Amino acid sequence: MIVTEAHVRRAADRDGQPCAEVGVVTNDAQFQELLAYFGPSRDNDFDMVAVVSGDDASTGHRDAGLTSLACADITDELFDTPTMKTDWGERESFKEQVLSYNGVRADIRRLMDWS
Repeated sequence: MIVTEAHVRRAADRDGQPCAEVGVVTNDAQFQELLAYFGPSRDNDFDMVAVVSGDDASTGHRDAGLTSLACADITDELFDTPTMKTDWGERESFKEQVLSYNGVRADIRRLMDWS
């Protein structure tokens, strides 16, 4: 899966953890529009907390402050192997593509100020 576009949308709360919400567009027809959530990491970078697909990603409901029941956390689906183990290489590749896209990493730092 190749990230073709990414931009920081807003600060968010994911399961009680402050996160930055990043809108992501990929070249994968099944998962074309996604939301990736990033939280602080102990190594002074960011951990990818979750990847979400559904109405929230494609129609911007979160930008409008509305909640959609048709969104789903697909983190495991995207990065688990057939033996139900996480493919850390694929997960890390996706994370780095998002964070490296056109200032996303710097925008998250400015937005969240986790220093």
